[in-house]
Amino acid sequence: MTKNFSLLCGCKINIFLQILGKRKDGFHYLESLLYPLSFPADHMDIVEHSGSGLTLRCCPRELEHQGNILHRTYQAFAEATGLRLGLKVYLHKKIPVGAGLGGGSSNAASLLLFLFSRSKGLSLNSKELMSLAGRIGADVPFFIYNQPARVEGIGNEVTPVHLNLKGMHLVLVCPGISINTGWAYQTYDDYCQNSKSLVPPFLTSPETEDNRNTLEPLTLSNCFEGPIFSRYPQLGRIKLDMLKHGAAGCVLSGSGSSLSAFFREKHRASRACFGLERQNISFYYLKIQ
Repeated sequence: MTKNFSLLCGCKINIFLQILGKRKDGFHYLESLLYPLSFPADHMDIVEHSGSGLTLRCCPRELEHQGNILHRTYQAFAEATGLRLGLKVYLHKKIPVGAGLGGGSSNAASLLLFLFSRSKGLSLNSKELMSLAGRIGADVPFFIYNQPARVEGIGNEVTPVHLNLKGMHLVLVCPGISINTGWAYQTYDDYCQNSKSLVPPFLTSPETEDNRNTLEPLTLSNCFEGPIFSRYPQLGRIKLDMLKHGAAGCVLSGSGSSLSAFFREKHRASRACFGLERQNISFYYLKIQ
């Protein structure tokens, strides 16, 4: 007998991201303010059967490999609890890969919470669950909470916060550039050590006649903007375009290629969307409720 389940895996954006240092094991200490989005989202269909083990099918097919975070999630939970359910997982990827939106971590958190709900007495307690999530991936603990949060340490220290962005118009720009996380961190380290290669980090908004608003009291910044914009200057140009269209603020998300542009007025957001359409640059528009 089989049972069918459907899960929706949302994404996140970084309002603020700062690297504070590097550990001896190569991981970085960071401080970040994360905000969850329900869209764009991945779709995960799960068929539970009487066997054991996880079979993964993905769209696109190139994600069907043993290094997929869903395999690590299943194995980590099985080792922690002894539970080895028979699962066929079908993942339809809608969150852009390498965009800094945490799609893989969101998938992992969704599967982890599913396994937790199906464990029937073999469950971990909440502290153990969060510890396990942190071992699977840096953003996985955040997606367990799935609410605005300050994230510290190596991503394992999550503190939910009240962050009211209601009424803001968000244009999430996804230019189709996939940035490898490991490459981004290595490039950041190299960038900081080589002062001769420094370029303006685009962490502050230039003054323009059409940029009258600010997003106070929030600080929108991302320490990856300098090194990533150096390698992909088109991302810096997109950010400047958003600010010229009247965005109250615009910031790179995570170590990826997506940019979050916040507008107070819909007509300014619409004008920015028209500009992106003319350039064939992918984007999502959301009014935050």
